[in-house]
Amino acid sequence: MNFKSNCFYTIGYAHHTQESFLNLLKKYHVQYVIDVRTMAYSKFHPQFNKEPLKYFLNSNGIGYKQMDDAFGIVRPHSQLLNSEGYLDFKKVAKLSQFEAGIDQMIRGINQGYCIAFMCAEKAPSDCHRSTLVARTLMERGYKVWHILWDGTLQSQEALEEEIINRYFPYREQLDLFETEEPMYYTDRAYELRSNEIVAVNSKRVLKDKYEKPK
Repeated sequence: MNFKSNCFYTIGYAHHTQESFLNLLKKYHVQYVIDVRTMAYSKFHPQFNKEPLKYFLNSNGIGYKQMDDAFGIVRPHSQLLNSEGYLDFKKVAKLSQFEAGIDQMIRGINQGYCIAFMCAEKAPSDCHRSTLVARTLMERGYKVWHILWDGTLQSQEALEEEIINRYFPYREQLDLFETEEPMYYTDRAYELRSNEIVAVNSKRVLKDKYEKPK
């Protein structure tokens, strides 16, 4: 039934029309879209606002649910901040509502549903759908595939390596003189990337120019 069994997908709507967005969901046999935006509203693309998007997807046989309480990243609680003053995704991942949301998604996939997490950003590395949601699912043993704008796939493992290389391109050389554990680079790279994602999100500014696909 699913293009890839026992896995999750993620997708961003930036640069898409409703039709091109739908085509990618159908390509990978997605049956349910989980909206992880804190605010399911787009100033640039009102067709991706919660109500019209839900109607459009439902009309095409795809379920839709906004789960901002579980997966949103605009949270006012100071105890959730890291030492640099940014929202700490590791702390968010321990919140009861986040864990309940993840458990609900796992129940869905175990029942045979093909689920995609949706947000705005074109590149998954620019979005918490990769550094928070997908990372958590991967750590629980589930495969996560990011549907890229051109319709190809990138695994969470490949994206993780991309993020680590962005911040620590010379880590193998550094290891000759340092004693850092390998997970240090992974955790720190995720933290640095997440800090930048939070900074952009807090200003409600997206990096894409929202060009329609040709």
